[in-house]
Amino acid sequence: MLIPIRTEYRLTHVPVVNYLLLAVNVLLYVMGYNGSGQPHMLRIEAYLLHPESPELYQFYTSLFLHAGVLHLVGNMIFLWVFGNAVNDRLGHIGYLAFYLAGGVLANIGYVLLAGEAPVLGASGAISAVTGMYLVLFPRVQVTLLVFLFYFVTTFEVSSLVFLLFQFVWNLWLSLNELGGPGQGGVAYAAHSSGYAFGILTAVLLLAARALPRDVFDLLNLVSSARRRSQFRRMVAQGYTPFRSSDPGEELRRRQEPPEPARPLDQDLAQREQRLRNAIAEACACGSLAEAAQLYLQLLQLADDVVLPRQNQLDVANQLMAQEQYAAAADAYERFVKYYGNYEYIADIYLILGLLYGRYLYQYDRAEELLNRSIQSLRDPRKLDLARRGLLEIRQGRP
Repeated sequence: MLIPIRTEYRLTHVPVVNYLLLAVNVLLYVMGYNGSGQPHMLRIEAYLLHPESPELYQFYTSLFLHAGVLHLVGNMIFLWVFGNAVNDRLGHIGYLAFYLAGGVLANIGYVLLAGEAPVLGASGAISAVTGMYLVLFPRVQVTLLVFLFYFVTTFEVSSLVFLLFQFVWNLWLSLNELGGPGQGGVAYAAHSSGYAFGILTAVLLLAARALPRDVFDLLNLVSSARRRSQFRRMVAQGYTPFRSSDPGEELRRRQEPPEPARPLDQDLAQREQRLRNAIAEACACGSLAEAAQLYLQLLQLADDVVLPRQNQLDVANQLMAQEQYAAAADAYERFVKYYGNYEYIADIYLILGLLYGRYLYQYDRAEELLNRSIQSLRDPRKLDLARRGLLEIRQGRP
């Protein structure tokens, strides 16, 4: 059994609406509006969604009712773990509208595809929330609690892997549900409909720029993968980004018979070179915010992007200052990989260790880097900072 217990996403606002949705679901259950026994079922019968003769209000009321404690707890865990971030990204009104719409569309999917038995539960709406999470935050790490017989442990996996697995699993089970009740009383068709609605809505909002784009959202990751594939194909055909600046070589190249045109590949190479030049100019002028933004664009063109040493460090520091912690950690990691002999590399270990420990919750990597920094640091204040960082990790580690 795999149970998500937290993600590394760092909230920027209090997700008030998600807290209210959690409270309403739990409160209604405690007040007896649940299906845990015959008296309770009779009490809520009118509020269930009856596929054979559905009432409009039932598409909403059924979203706040649950059959039993395990049904409630399972749904609320997923809503807590993934709903807070989506609320943070959409805002309060937008999130509430999306949640209700997702639940209604999930119920419609159940009625059309598999509706026989009455249905209740927030699963459809929560599936829509997790579908949107999959698109908006595919690289965010999810901590899973694992029960394997008597063995209990935790491990981390990207939300892309975990939620995509959940979507495919529910979709497969939905095929067995068509025309009849779900296996074990679970409305998998509602889950799949909710996932599909959440994924499609997120893609449309990002494509229409109704939501701010992020360098790590699913659309950008797909686009980056396509560009990297094109770039690798260019390299295999002989292109190198480190062309000689010798004017004589350029003149000889122009006098040679032209190669068959590759407009897309040539445009990609030119874009990469323009971005590298623009980053260098921005760093030279002290426009580090602009350099950081250009660097994030450059990341979409190639896997192993690295700038000249000082530029790479300046950009990493700027991303850190802008609280783009995941991007900053990635930039520092590239610095460590390519410039490991840097005179002050222990300082980079310290910064990176604190980033992982305080903001990204990757405790093992944080502890490794902080220990490495302690071995090389000589400044008493930095040593104290590293030791306090280690203590925070050991006290805060789950």
